[in-house]
Amino acid sequence: MAVQDVDTQPLLVVGAGAVARQVRSLVADLTGTPFRIVGYLDTGVPTGSMVCVPLLGGDEVLAGADTAYVIAIGNPQVRRRIDISAEAWRRHPVSLVHPSSTLDHGVVLGAGTILLPGVRIQADAHLGRHVLVNANAVVGHDCVVHNHCVLSPMAMLSGGVVVEGGAFIGAGATVLPERVIGFGATVGAGAVVTEDVPPLTRVAGVPAKRTLRR
Repeated sequence: MAVQDVDTQPLLVVGAGAVARQVRSLVADLTGTPFRIVGYLDTGVPTGSMVCVPLLGGDEVLAGADTAYVIAIGNPQVRRRIDISAEAWRRHPVSLVHPSSTLDHGVVLGAGTILLPGVRIQADAHLGRHVLVNANAVVGHDCVVHNHCVLSPMAMLSGGVVVEGGAFIGAGATVLPERVIGFGATVGAGAVVTEDVPPLTRVAGVPAKRTLRR
């Protein structure tokens, strides 16, 4: 154990709920276990939830912790808030890619981005900071996914899609080629997006239509 502690990088996970449990499994699956999770930071886990331990406090703990971190929370707005605070504290996120995920030629991943099992990122796609891509989602060639976005399991972005910052793509949703998902928009589970989605709106259905403002 002492050798492992020397050879691995300490890692704080911001979040202690369901996404954090997936991140814990991801880290365990990495070849050579390059990271060692030293604790979880969360103040908003509902009472009675399954919580990762040790729980060290809220995300403000990062201010005094000279340790790499990732954000394991599925709310884009919360991801953005934590990123801004961590930047002010000069903390450094790491990116995590599950071994079963595939990245084609020319893919760029921003700091803090997480790819869970079975993700496929196709050629020349660019993902920003702290993007969370859930299991078996696909990001098509030449897509641009901006900071803090969340792609749910089995979401599909066709080629050339642009997803602006803080957007949320629901489970099994499909976005057709060259469409733009606006800043802070939400695409509902199973939706098929055939037109651009304006900022701060929610769409759902097949084809996707606006339902309400966020």
